[in-house]
Amino acid sequence: MMKSLRRCALMAALGSMLLSGVAQADALITNFDNFVSDALYPSWALPSSTVVSGPTSYNITATGYGSNYKYIGFPEIVGAGNNTIELTVNLSGPAAADGMLGPIIGLIDGDGTHVNYAWYGQTLGSHVLTMPVDSPTWTAVAGSTPGLDLNTLTHMHMQLDPGGFASQGQYTIQWQNLRLTNVVPEPATLTLAACAGALVLGCRRQRAKQ
Repeated sequence: MMKSLRRCALMAALGSMLLSGVAQADALITNFDNFVSDALYPSWALPSSTVVSGPTSYNITATGYGSNYKYIGFPEIVGAGNNTIELTVNLSGPAAADGMLGPIIGLIDGDGTHVNYAWYGQTLGSHVLTMPVDSPTWTAVAGSTPGLDLNTLTHMHMQLDPGGFASQGQYTIQWQNLRLTNVVPEPATLTLAACAGALVLGCRRQRAKQ
């Protein structure tokens, strides 16, 4: 009897750990609702571009490379535990821009670490773009502590690299959502978590019968 109870306690602890790992909450960086940039650079600077900030997106129509600067340190973003950055955008423009436009997100943390996530050569249309947080396209500044601290994010840069489209014409990028999330676990991990959950439930039922 005692061995059975100890086994149930061990499996319950293991199951709880697995299930809590699968259920990690997302962290919103911005949904771009009525978004306002703190500064706009190159072709995004007014009056060279057209900027429309709406209730569900932030739209920029411009020609050539452009970028912005935005303070995101308040309210505090608590993103530790997430492993993926996810950007939702819509790209539009002439046929020559198809497969050329590259959205880029730069994030800076409290110790000055500055990393960039770039999705070059996207087709026109809507996209949900993802990248592992620990594998940025490039690191601009290493900072005093290695790695990006997702609990001390202070600033963000949005950018658009036009690639081969260059300055042939105007494009529009519609920024819709930016968040930190977790990738879906491997099927084996999901199966293990489900089994662990069943074991937890079974152990609880066994205890209730005693």
